[in-house]
Amino acid sequence: MSKRARQNLIQTILREAQIASQEELRQALAARGVEVAQATLSRDLRELGVVKGAGGYLLPEATANGHARGASANGAGGRSPLERAVREYLVAATSAGNLVVVRTGPGRAQPVALELDLAPPPGVLGTVAGDDTIFIATATPGASARLAARLGEMAGLSPLRTA
Repeated sequence: MSKRARQNLIQTILREAQIASQEELRQALAARGVEVAQATLSRDLRELGVVKGAGGYLLPEATANGHARGASANGAGGRSPLERAVREYLVAATSAGNLVVVRTGPGRAQPVALELDLAPPPGVLGTVAGDDTIFIATATPGASARLAARLGEMAGLSPLRTA
């Protein structure tokens, strides 16, 4: 099977079922006659832009249009996908110069960073996400302070400090 065909099958599986782990995805592929090494599967997921959310693996279009959380793009009380991700995963946001340091629960930084990249708030230049931390570069320290406050407000947190 070609790489493109395998990646198309991965996308089909992720659209049809909630997959919680790479091993579960590997087994779903095997059930369809496709054997794949873990390293190849990891590479495929990265190339497809798949992220791991609270309910398992999410395709980029599912996260972008809100279907990953079972709602329309502005469903769930009129919240955008970014607002829903921030409300669900954000633990803290701190302004430091022209950066905002965002803390999430373990494994939750990627879905939030993806939403920030898909619909960047004013002044955001880019993001770098790890497992539970996101660095957001902003154009100015003022933009950083405003963004930290806005994210904290979206998450329902008390006013956040500025470093």
